[in-house]
Amino acid sequence: MKRNVMKRAHQIAKTLEGDFRARMSLALRQAWREEKRVEKKVIKVNHQPSGGKEWVAEIVGRDPKYKFKREFLLPVSRDWSSSGKTGFTSFELEPGKVYEVNEPWKGRRFVEIQNGELKTLNTEEVLSKIA
Repeated sequence: MKRNVMKRAHQIAKTLEGDFRARMSLALRQAWREEKRVEKKVIKVNHQPSGGKEWVAEIVGRDPKYKFKREFLLPVSRDWSSSGKTGFTSFELEPGKVYEVNEPWKGRRFVEIQNGELKTLNTEEVLSKIA
């Protein structure tokens, strides 16, 4: 989240004129206002190391080798047991984007946010959205 705000602030600051500190100050305020307006949804993914690693990746295009080009998301929180063998890892999803979720023992699935709800997609639907 903070990373996205800083990236957006730098984009805004480049369009402004004047002292860099003043531009960044204005740009950061604007970027935080934009970040708060986007309604994000938090998804909890089951954590179980013996079943593999849990992850969420945004689908950003096609890839000749892997079928889909992905950008992996950083978790926003981890609610694991004291041993670290069970629990949940939380990720923030934005509306209008398609994601692939890998959950130990359950496998992979594609999801997106529609009307504030998480909807599962099949491969053909994902291909039509990124084509």
